[in-house]
Amino acid sequence: MTQPDRSAGAEFLDGDVVAAYVHRPDYPAGLYDALVDLMPKPGRVLDIGTGPGKIARSLAARVEEVVAVDPSAAMLALGRSLDADEHPNIVWTEAFAEDLTFHDGSLDLAVAGAAIHWTDAPLLFPKLARALSPGASVAIVDGDAPTAAPWLEAYQLVIRTWVERLGGTWNGTAHVALTTAHLRWLDVEGRESFTETVRQPLDDLIACQHSRATWSRALMGPLAETFDADLRTALQGWTSNGFLEFDRRTRLTWGWALSV
Repeated sequence: MTQPDRSAGAEFLDGDVVAAYVHRPDYPAGLYDALVDLMPKPGRVLDIGTGPGKIARSLAARVEEVVAVDPSAAMLALGRSLDADEHPNIVWTEAFAEDLTFHDGSLDLAVAGAAIHWTDAPLLFPKLARALSPGASVAIVDGDAPTAAPWLEAYQLVIRTWVERLGGTWNGTAHVALTTAHLRWLDVEGRESFTETVRQPLDDLIACQHSRATWSRALMGPLAETFDADLRTALQGWTSNGFLEFDRRTRLTWGWALSV
């Protein structure tokens, strides 16, 4: 049997990437209402690739239990620190979601925020199909970056330029294949978007980039400082008292896990 690629997403074991995660904006409040509405009952949630627990911490007060799973001990440590023991019903679990075993029908929701493409879908989804209770969904969440702002074109130009400088292709076929591979294992029932205006310091928006695998400082090396300087030059003219304002659209896709 082919073994899963455990190197995928290894960037998120990096302490510098983890530290940069605190600069990612939260998801809109309406998203969490929608996630609770998807559950047949507010029981047990599996948060796949929880990172620092952004979703887990926001859902915990509204459900019985959240199993917050991530292979990065550093991510989980940050999540525990941010939670500060406020939610004892979060079960912080250092593991790959594919390796977990659940009783049949024991989950009322499985959710992944910007992490599903790091999983081994052919291994994970058949397990979810058995573990989810009748009527329970898999929910895929994506989108915490700027989607509308007067400076968006300038921002995206820097990002596209640097993707190419590092030898990649902006939204190339390999990237699209990676981020959509899970869809053949999901019987999509619905989609919804949530938009919220964010006001963020320019310094934090720049630091946030290094929480993403493409821009990890370990990968970029000395080029990271030049990348930061290019972003600052492109965006600082749009700031007000050091802050940028932008709309952020978060997308929710949900449906049934397929076993074959």
